[in-house]
Amino acid sequence: MDGLSFQKRRPAILNAFLLAMVCCNLALAVRLVPFLQNGYQDFTIYYTAGKLLAQGHGTALYRLDTQYEVQREFSDVPSRKGALPFNHPPFEAPLFVPLSYLSYWNAYLLWTALNLFAVAFIVARLRRCLSIGKLPLLTVASAAGAFPPVAIAIIQGQDSILLLLLLALALTSLERGSDVAAGAWLGLGLFRPHLVLPILVLLLARRPRALRGLVPVGLALMAVWVVMMGWGAPFSYLRFILWTERSGAVGFGPEAAPNLRGIVDTLLRPQLPGSLAGLLILLLSLIVFTLAWRRIRMGNDSASYTFSLGCAVTLLVSYHALAHDGTILLPLVLFLLGVELRAESHDPSRSLLLFLLLFTPMYVALLFRWGGFFLFGFVVLWIFVRLLHMRAPAAEPA
Repeated sequence: MDGLSFQKRRPAILNAFLLAMVCCNLALAVRLVPFLQNGYQDFTIYYTAGKLLAQGHGTALYRLDTQYEVQREFSDVPSRKGALPFNHPPFEAPLFVPLSYLSYWNAYLLWTALNLFAVAFIVARLRRCLSIGKLPLLTVASAAGAFPPVAIAIIQGQDSILLLLLLALALTSLERGSDVAAGAWLGLGLFRPHLVLPILVLLLARRPRALRGLVPVGLALMAVWVVMMGWGAPFSYLRFILWTERSGAVGFGPEAAPNLRGIVDTLLRPQLPGSLAGLLILLLSLIVFTLAWRRIRMGNDSASYTFSLGCAVTLLVSYHALAHDGTILLPLVLFLLGVELRAESHDPSRSLLLFLLLFTPMYVALLFRWGGFFLFGFVVLWIFVRLLHMRAPAAEPA
């Protein structure tokens, strides 16, 4: 009887927890407003890129001295002695040119409003997925608002919500059997190549037609890149990215990366030579990727499951990752919530996993108190192992 009673109360308990985490995220945003007004957030890099293009200085897009001069005009961060570098591909920068004609704070507020509308659209789209369509609207909306990486991305003014929007469109296209459209949507997300290419490669294991959507979009973006910066721009950009990573110009180290690199570099590099640590990261990444590839290639799992596994693998093997990059796990969170609510029996380990994914105070402690967000990489690793051994819903006809 107690089990049946808990089964009936489980949706109410879950919704109460989600709403509590939404309140935590709102409180965090309100507390950070004075810092956001002074330009502490990551939106600084996009506003800077838009300013440089609007002023006709596109060729200086990756010159840190020029970026710093622009940032000093609208931000006041005493601890920042150099530019917060714009390190994204140049074809993303034109999106922010219209915002650059507004004051920094007004541009940030408009971008935040656009992100909130995007999250609402994402919730509506993902709820229609065949594998999670039975979730109540309140649960889906609360989960999106409660998921800390989504809140962090919005507070930071990051482009992670835009990437999540494209992932949601790709997932719903896969559910409908529109593989070409899914490839095109993912191709538009190549402004975050390290978070899109692994998903694409895993997707091609069972949906090779997605390549027909990816290739033309990728070529079009490359053409925009060459027109903006010249034929040698991709190689110059790669050198710039490698330099910012090695020099620490990005403002964080591996201890902030919730992935295999963060775990190995933070815990083992003091005991291992740099080259050996790098080889270990590469080996572990190949093992994780290969196991996921085999599961997707040999199975007949639903698109929601395949996409969830792909997002977990992508975050694990990505070299560059921060807390807001965890937004790509939102489809996975909704997938697990659907499994939780549809399950006939209670699984404490699944509940604990959802708790860790959604518990805002843990994120705040890892980010601001302990300075060790790499520990969240163990949660992502646990998700990967659990998904790998999960009996997932089978793929349904489009």
